[in-house]
Amino acid sequence: MNQNLVVVKGNQIIQASYRLTLVEQRIILGCIAKIDSTEKLSETQGFTIHVSEIRDLVSNSKTPSSYSEIKEAVDRLYNRTITIDGEGSERRWIYEKKYNKNEGSVTLYFSPTLIPYLSQLKGNFTKYRLEWVKKFSSPHSIRLYELLVQWQSKGEREVALDWLKNILELSDKYPRTNNFIQRVIKPSIAEINQHSNLKVVFGTRKAGKTITHLQFKFDIQEPQRAKEREVLTIDQFVRQNPGLTKGKSELEVRKMMLKSK
Repeated sequence: MNQNLVVVKGNQIIQASYRLTLVEQRIILGCIAKIDSTEKLSETQGFTIHVSEIRDLVSNSKTPSSYSEIKEAVDRLYNRTITIDGEGSERRWIYEKKYNKNEGSVTLYFSPTLIPYLSQLKGNFTKYRLEWVKKFSSPHSIRLYELLVQWQSKGEREVALDWLKNILELSDKYPRTNNFIQRVIKPSIAEINQHSNLKVVFGTRKAGKTITHLQFKFDIQEPQRAKEREVLTIDQFVRQNPGLTKGKSELEVRKMMLKSK
């Protein structure tokens, strides 16, 4: 994966109500990262993403590894909707999909009503490097990360509990606040702290004995490049350095890995 890929979204999408699986998120984010957010995006302009790119966008054992699995995810994504906060209208993420079986890729076309939130953005948008969410294993971690990055300049954010559950479309799933915090918020923060460029702590605000708001404080932390290199496999090192490792033995590659730490 190109570590310089950047996701840029209008804040209306960051705060919209929708729910995608982890793989569906990867596909959407991978396509959005290909958009030049400063230029006009045509309705007929599609974005192609390969199976290999999806693999590179996530690093856990649940990653789909075949074209058919990616196709199934796109089929689901084709029926997914998003509700822009305050506008009261549902819209589809994509209005057209194209399968390129011989190339092991799919091409997606974003719905015209979403294009204004993805292109020609001059303000009121959020951007971040795609690599910061690469290792997340939950789509909720991605959503929470985006909500925090949106307020990165302030370093803190308070959100109403009901509002957060609504935009994650979890209002009916966790009726007990403690369950929502234990199963969604805490695991998401743990992933953000471990894998992204943010360091986050959180607290709560109550009305009487009832938790009504979640309060987050966060700061930029140095990425742990050295730690990431330590767990790099030989295959990963070879894929990232094809010219350097071409024709080299396994022992020679291992020595290169040691020198690069």
